[in-house]
Amino acid sequence: MALSITVRLREGRYDAAEDAARVEWPPHPARLFCALVASAEHDAVADARAYAADDAALRWLETAGPPLVLAVPPNLVDTSVRSGYVVTNATEAKSGSTTWPGRTNRASARVGALPSDEHVAYVWPDAQADDGVLWRLAKLARRVPYFGRSTSSAEVAVLDEVVAARESWVTYRPTRLGTPGAVSLRVPYPGYTDQLRAAYAEGQRSWEVAQSIEYTCGANTTPPTPEAQAATGPYQELLIWPAQRGGVPVRGDRLLTVTDILRRAVIDRIADPVPPQASGHGADDLPHLAYLPLLDVGHRHADGRLLGVAVALPEMARHDRLAVLRGLLGSDGEDPIRVLRGGPDGIVRLGDPAEPPPTWGLRPDRWTGQADGTRCWVSVSPVMLDRYPGRRDPSGMLADVFVRAGYPRPESATVLEAPLVQGAVRAPRRGSIPANRPIRPFVHCRVEFPVPVRGPVLAGALRYLGCGMFVPEVPRGSR
Repeated sequence: MALSITVRLREGRYDAAEDAARVEWPPHPARLFCALVASAEHDAVADARAYAADDAALRWLETAGPPLVLAVPPNLVDTSVRSGYVVTNATEAKSGSTTWPGRTNRASARVGALPSDEHVAYVWPDAQADDGVLWRLAKLARRVPYFGRSTSSAEVAVLDEVVAARESWVTYRPTRLGTPGAVSLRVPYPGYTDQLRAAYAEGQRSWEVAQSIEYTCGANTTPPTPEAQAATGPYQELLIWPAQRGGVPVRGDRLLTVTDILRRAVIDRIADPVPPQASGHGADDLPHLAYLPLLDVGHRHADGRLLGVAVALPEMARHDRLAVLRGLLGSDGEDPIRVLRGGPDGIVRLGDPAEPPPTWGLRPDRWTGQADGTRCWVSVSPVMLDRYPGRRDPSGMLADVFVRAGYPRPESATVLEAPLVQGAVRAPRRGSIPANRPIRPFVHCRVEFPVPVRGPVLAGALRYLGCGMFVPEVPRGSR
């Protein structure tokens, strides 16, 4: 496992400086940490439990060691200077400010960076963060509005893998003191969270409690990782909601009813116009959002009941993705979907998607597989074939089903007489297939890809509603 935190400078500029005249590049890792600490303070009073969880994640990150910094080299960074007069807090009997009598003003100039690539990444290749820490860091990252000064707005994201290097990037690596050509970057350190909060309380600046180490800039020689070698399907992100306990368990054969309600709930919360990839209308050549049931499967006592729901996001245009995320999580990331209403089971109440998953079946890697991918996958809900096989063996059609769904062509795809996974759904409940969908044969299958594949793996005509879901195959001796 690894950890990457990526930053996209929304306006293509980074406003921060080492001193009044020298631009800061690359952005110091401590800048990122300070932004996450500021994000955590959002919940300090409103939600003490969330604040404690955020605090634990920050304390983990401050002990994770200095990260690699991936960004463009200094020769691809232009300098921007903003000049003007600002009112100061000093007072004089004869002031120079006509707007604020008694106050003085002075000339001010601030420098900023204009990099040729607006993306920066911080990578901890050997990080071992658990899911709870990743959830909290991801939530904090979503709330970060700017990076450096407030004039450089940013979009921050957390990945549980080594981010793929961009062509324009070089890698800044920690090095020994005195290395020729090294630059000094401020970095987090154990106890940094407490130091920042104490500095704020005492009116100090964050740089007054900073610690720096030397970095050297070289060609991008980030070693190849298993993640980079694994094939990926059409989905980049999996957002999971646990079903709250205490209600009547929802049987797995009602999966299409649940996911149809989930789809409608999501679309109702997205501001018009609803992106075609969310509604499924007008995006025939693009992967749609997938609305998924997460079932209790794959262990000795699995009974196939609904553990929670998930939404898998494919690659989308930036404005469409933001519209979808606002619908799923609220405009500020603090108002996620909480209730699914309708169907024969009444109300399904959902927990907070940012909380640590309480069971294995609600962990993202249960459905995406290992970070370096998995070759063999087995179905936990039946695959609806794209067309009738006629006299043909359905096995011969399955390879095309996976290719159409956006995955590599399998080496083998075997139709099973019964599911291999304990708790798997044999077939959706009669009458639950959407009325506008043609009914074709359902099959369970085992598939083996020529290369490791990172999930979720979804295939078949009803894959966007959770029919045709797969999990990595567990060797028989490990079940």
